[in-house]
Amino acid sequence: MVFILSRLYQMLPNSIKNHRKVIELVQKFNNNNKFNELESHYKMLDLIFNSCDIKATGVMRQIQLLSLELLKLFDKICQKHDIKYWLDYGTLLGAVRHGGFIPWDDDIDVSMLREDYNKFIEVFPEEIEKIEALKDHIIISKLTQPHKNYPSDCNDLDKLNNGTFILFFQCAFKKPFVHFDVFPKEYIEDEGLTADRNEKQTQLQVELREKISDGIWTFDEGLEIERSKMKFTNLETSHISDAIDGLHNNIHNRIYDINYVFPLKQITFEDYEFNCPNDCEEYLPLIYGPEYMHIPHIALDHNTTGFVNNQYSNVKKDVNNGFEEAISLLQEINKNFK
Repeated sequence: MVFILSRLYQMLPNSIKNHRKVIELVQKFNNNNKFNELESHYKMLDLIFNSCDIKATGVMRQIQLLSLELLKLFDKICQKHDIKYWLDYGTLLGAVRHGGFIPWDDDIDVSMLREDYNKFIEVFPEEIEKIEALKDHIIISKLTQPHKNYPSDCNDLDKLNNGTFILFFQCAFKKPFVHFDVFPKEYIEDEGLTADRNEKQTQLQVELREKISDGIWTFDEGLEIERSKMKFTNLETSHISDAIDGLHNNIHNRIYDINYVFPLKQITFEDYEFNCPNDCEEYLPLIYGPEYMHIPHIALDHNTTGFVNNQYSNVKKDVNNGFEEAISLLQEINKNFK
């Protein structure tokens, strides 16, 4: 059809072909045709990814396998201290849609309620410190004030974040570099479920960082003030919310029906069982929309592959050896963890 129309257009006299209205029609047709062609490509990729077991390869896959061992250790520490968590965001989406990592995903996301989160940020560093063979390999970032002398007062994790004042808990294996994020969630009282809550929380997230940065509040003071304004509570309610100190500059502060999250279930992620929300089919659309099982038009990562390659001066043999040693180390630690 496109070929026939093109031939017909070429047969037109120049006076018609060069007319402004005709040119506009041709351009519109070409643009629509290109859009339809792109949509066809997206559908083809969607079909491939949803019907085939596609895994990342090379450095990306090595990052994922090392991240998996770090996640297993996280899970063991949480079980030891009776800390409830669940896979979240891209990690949860990968578990549901791919049975493991999204092929282009290069980090781990987990969430937990405030009381578990407060307990976790205390016990996790203590458990890491007990593991002599591991403690010098782990970076932990839990900022309560912005960097004063960036980048001199930053670790590699903070540098990868470009010195951003990120409040939620982050952990990384130093070299080769992989990391995971732990996000706090909150119970929210019924009176906090207002139409303007999203806009209000977005404003308070900015206010919290600004007033801490200006020395008006300490982190603990500011957090409690903003939690009170948002009607957050440690008592169980009917809904769970993203936290003030959660995702940085999060423009979609979501709420989740408690029945979507609890009781927690188990889900297979890379042939290992981890905690997940009770109803992923209701939970994931709140984050990614109703089409969450389809492959997105844009795939994003954190450029961890580039960072890792630079750590080893782009020498492939050294990269491979680094991952082999790191994965073996964590596997041995996980095997003997008590």
